[in-house]
Amino acid sequence: MYIRPPKKKRSAPIRVLILLALVAAGAYVLIWQRDLIKPIQVGPTATPTPGAAQITAEADKLYMDGKLDQAIEKYSQAAALDPADPAPYARWAFLLTLRQQTAEAVEKARQAVGIAPDDAQAQAVLCMALDWDSGGDQAKLQEALNACLSATELDPGYAEAHAFLAEVYADLGQTKQAVETAQLAVSMDNSSVFAHRDLGYALEKQRRYRDAVAEYQRATMLDPRLAQPFIDLGRIHTSNNRPTDALAAYEKAIQIDPDSAHARDQLGWAYHEKGNFQRAVVELTKAIEIDPNFARAYGHLGRAYYDLRNWEDAIPAFQKALELGVTQVEYYYLLGLAYVFLDRCDEGRPYLEKALEIEPEALPARQGLDMCEEN
Repeated sequence: MYIRPPKKKRSAPIRVLILLALVAAGAYVLIWQRDLIKPIQVGPTATPTPGAAQITAEADKLYMDGKLDQAIEKYSQAAALDPADPAPYARWAFLLTLRQQTAEAVEKARQAVGIAPDDAQAQAVLCMALDWDSGGDQAKLQEALNACLSATELDPGYAEAHAFLAEVYADLGQTKQAVETAQLAVSMDNSSVFAHRDLGYALEKQRRYRDAVAEYQRATMLDPRLAQPFIDLGRIHTSNNRPTDALAAYEKAIQIDPDSAHARDQLGWAYHEKGNFQRAVVELTKAIEIDPNFARAYGHLGRAYYDLRNWEDAIPAFQKALELGVTQVEYYYLLGLAYVFLDRCDEGRPYLEKALEIEPEALPARQGLDMCEEN
């Protein structure tokens, strides 16, 4: 009989710790297998460290509980502990995309792809992040398309990769192909929230609004913790001049995710479109408090102040939107006009001229310059 020396008894706690780490790793795989994106499958050299695996499992749990910002922080910690594991980067990028922090999401998704270029999930998340960050930029959309095509080639049965691909096709104006691709995603996994959500998006691009609403509603039922389908419903109701339904959808999104600057911004803009400028200011201010770098919310806030004839507060809001990269010609000439109405033509003139440089037919900008000349 072999009897181990007494000092070897110290290995028992180590075995327990290893076992706990394996259980934690198994837990996060099970959580994500039936959720929005599949767990990344990598070779044995990329096995997560026990500490990173445990933190990733904690992040997964936070995400499942709807605590997106806390989950994001945990994924960042896991990535710092084990930079060779692509999973935390991919999931971090996915949640950043949902938070509309798309530039950072693209960066993290690129890191995931750099670690595991042959991984379908990493490519799919990069595709989604690039698409949401594109703002219509054709180069980014083409790169997103390539990433999604890579994901579907690497894993032809990956429903969410086909769903994200459908959204890219829709944004490229290839709506027929978008609908067909999204329908394929649904046929692969009828329980996928993003397959139904992106089918709704493709149908919306075809102006098949009733069908789109039905798909968005299915998405809300599949995962009531996810605010995005309610935001989509609010947008489509706004497009169809149904402001009451739009407000209800945005309120539901905020109820699910109170820390969503995107939902707050959309709710504020819906109030603006309904003519309730004061309530719009309240919601848009909350959006900026949540995300101080949310450029679109500053633009919307500037417009709400402008329509209240509060030129003093409209000016810094428009300036911040432009500083953060918004390029809408409307914001240039409204900022210029706000200065004009305050009898500060010298400060407003450069913005009016910039608006005409961008769009020579921008009549409000010409009118603003004429007012300055008359004064």
